[in-house]
Amino acid sequence: MLKAVGKITGKGQVQVPKVIRDACGLKVGDELVFQLDPNRLLVVHIRKRQKLLDLAGILEPRHNFPGIEEEEEEEEEGTRRVIAEKIAHKGLKNES
Repeated sequence: MLKAVGKITGKGQVQVPKVIRDACGLKVGDELVFQLDPNRLLVVHIRKRQKLLDLAGILEPRHNFPGIEEEEEEEEEGTRRVIAEKIAHKGLKNES
């Protein structure tokens, strides 16, 4: 069992001893959750800060991404279709 002494600062912050930080792999941004039981036993749980990159790929994709070239081609085709429809619609109005 590892034992070390920490101090409470004048602002109520807890200074976690380096030996404990190293043993737990604590980094800046990690959180400590304090739980006090009725017998005044204080339990501290570690909540590691997750990087956004750590979350990449955890959800199953709804559909396969075809690739940027195919995506851009589909977008251009849609734009061409909209323009053609507007031209056709304007041509119909002029004929009336």
